Amino acid sequence: MNDDDFNQMLKRAASALPGALPVSLEGSIMARVKSDDGRAKRWRSFVQWLMILAATSGVVTAGMVCWSMASRDTTHTTPPTMKLFREGLPK
Repeated sequence: MNDDDFNQMLKRAASALPGALPVSLEGSIMARVKSDDGRAKRWRSFVQWLMILAATSGVVTAGMVCWSMASRDTTHTTPPTMKLFREGLPK
């Protein structure tokens, strides 16, 4: 199969009419779609919980990183050396 044959096959497939559903099946599907909002509510709840858990885990992770960095910081564990003690008494 060359490119021309492939392109013709794709054009025929794109222009072909879709198979129609039986009328009885289409009516029952549409009735169910119009009346079923439980799936949308479940998805909305799932996405909300996912966002809440992502935000919570982000805050917890940031807190753990900050605590870890602060516990390893030695800046405030030793007092700064004062000029008075390094040079002795002023003359």
